[in-house]
Amino acid sequence: MILMNISILLIIVEMVIPISAWDNGLLRTPPMGWLSWLRFTCEINCEQYPNSCINEKLYKDMIDRIAEDGYLQVGYKTVNIDDCWMEKKRDPKTKQLVADRKRFPYGIKHLVEYGRERNVSVGIYEDIGTKTCAGFPGIDNHEQIDAKTFSEWGVDSIKMDGCFALINEYNQTYPNFRKALEKQEHRIAYSCSWPAYIANNSVPDDVYEVIKENCNYWRNYDDIVDSWESVKKIILFYGSKNKQFKKFHGPGGWFDPDMLLIGNNGLSLEQSKTQMNFWSIWSAPLMMSADLRRITPEFKKILQNKELISINQDRDGRMASLIYKTDKIQIWTKKLAASAEGEPSSYVVLYFYMYSLGIDLNIRFNVSKLIPREEIQDEYLVFDLHDADTVMKIISSEENLELRVPSSGGSRIVKLVPVLKNENLFETNEDTLDNFCDY
Repeated sequence: MILMNISILLIIVEMVIPISAWDNGLLRTPPMGWLSWLRFTCEINCEQYPNSCINEKLYKDMIDRIAEDGYLQVGYKTVNIDDCWMEKKRDPKTKQLVADRKRFPYGIKHLVEYGRERNVSVGIYEDIGTKTCAGFPGIDNHEQIDAKTFSEWGVDSIKMDGCFALINEYNQTYPNFRKALEKQEHRIAYSCSWPAYIANNSVPDDVYEVIKENCNYWRNYDDIVDSWESVKKIILFYGSKNKQFKKFHGPGGWFDPDMLLIGNNGLSLEQSKTQMNFWSIWSAPLMMSADLRRITPEFKKILQNKELISINQDRDGRMASLIYKTDKIQIWTKKLAASAEGEPSSYVVLYFYMYSLGIDLNIRFNVSKLIPREEIQDEYLVFDLHDADTVMKIISSEENLELRVPSSGGSRIVKLVPVLKNENLFETNEDTLDNFCDY
């Protein structure tokens, strides 16, 4: 058991003044959907891999799974095409991008219409440079043509990669495409990979200010791969930059730690819960990248966890704060939007245990040190966000919140809901539970 020595721990809760985002009216909450890259990368051999290659059938299958298997009902509503969808050359006359004629025989507009018939939107991929990362045509000074093409096709989002481009020109090339998008009748959400290509992932505040003014969300770390080590590195990186990231993160502009690995081969069940827990408290984009045709029920349950999705989609869009860390343990908290004006906010608390040797660990921390002094309430209902049907306990602000956390990348996440003064729990508990899952 670890008891945090709160007498020597100083928690500083700083006031974060958000930087204004590009105001195109889109993505006031983090985007949710599916992206092909992690699972299917650039597999274009459809003869050898007919069910796993980048083609029309793959994306239609994922649209169907989103629409029919419960994902749409909990908020996942976009299927995003990644690299390798196009012909190797632009149309020689119009200079437009052309979908691979063999793998996408009816074109991208047909795929968009197929999605819309099922209430699923479609996103697309391009690159700000001369070529995409896989060698297909990049923007290469075709901003106006490509923005018009994507608008006419009806795509609802675009992921703009940064290969084969001059990094010192990103501050011109990425904004130039944003300007081209603004001229189109159809609004398109804009995902930028701009900060992910900056050396050592060290991006100064003034650059993030420009990024947020031009992009709806942005990748800012190495590509995720199907392993726990990859997820752990992202968690540690976001912890190390937490104070900076919170200043630029919020409605209309989101940090993107990359795709959800859940349902693939690289994470255990507990590690899968941990990734979903972190992406939820960060208010990060929730982009699945598993084969939804073959995903097993235990991983599907994690991806469709309504309580965690509600935390992720909280209207204030705050990124959680890292308030305590050692080389083995982290504790994060996230303030949620109040359910009504003048009422105290609920808080989400996450305990994370990285050590890969020994038994699961009891971690306890005083409630009064988890919540800012000026906001602390006398008592809280404690909900386990992976089992929210019942109240775990009622805890006072002077007690320790103790949770048993699995080793090897395990975590526990709970929601602390204030017990209002003069509230009769036996009379109002059912309403409290209903309000708890407000997604």
